[in-house]
Amino acid sequence: MFESYFIIAYFLMIVAFQSIIGVGVLVLGTPFLLILKFNLVEIFFILLPISIITSLSNLIIINYSNKSLKKSTYKEFKKFFKICIPSIFVGLILLKIFENFINFKFLVSFVIIFSVLLVLLKDKINYRINFFRISILSIVGLVHGLTNSGGTLMSLALTANNDNEYARLNTTFFYLVLAVFQYLLTIIIFFEKFTFLSDVKIFFVLIIGILTGNLLYYYLKSRIYKIIVNSLAIISAIILLTS
Repeated sequence: MFESYFIIAYFLMIVAFQSIIGVGVLVLGTPFLLILKFNLVEIFFILLPISIITSLSNLIIINYSNKSLKKSTYKEFKKFFKICIPSIFVGLILLKIFENFINFKFLVSFVIIFSVLLVLLKDKINYRINFFRISILSIVGLVHGLTNSGGTLMSLALTANNDNEYARLNTTFFYLVLAVFQYLLTIIIFFEKFTFLSDVKIFFVLIIGILTGNLLYYYLKSRIYKIIVNSLAIISAIILLTS
């Protein structure tokens, strides 16, 4: 898979983006691999380990470089765990049942476009996000289990009214938890399709992408990268719809 320089460059970019804003590997990698004719379960087994290693590395770097930042509150984590994780399980079960009956190109494209539109309207709907946060987290888990594209919605729910540093830490931490549980549940539910990503090139991609993303974060505004990620997500969704 990583024999093409274009694919290597694309994965370098999405790992770097996730290192900057907390999300990127799944929301940008899923439509990209669907365009390349991978099926959704294969995509889970490719992208989830990459996302987990990226988020874990970034969490260590963030906590090491800024000791004043505390980990997300226990209350927030408990709410996330109780609501989002069971929803992921339901989403994966639905994927198992309807895998051969759903047009995932259309579904993933719709989820991405809808999520990005909500992000663009974030400032106008912040108070509603806070009010409906439990419902949003339930939808995030369900959507993520079914399409692998719930990260943008999750970051929207978790970063409302938070400053950039705390929002980045919060998103990175919860995205890691989300990916770990999704990966474990996917292995259990789709054990017969389990494949281990063993291409050595991906480790170099991860190292370079993570270091590049963290260096860029401190020199350039993360808002620029959010705009780029949202733009790429929309473009990927449109290409996916027309492919």
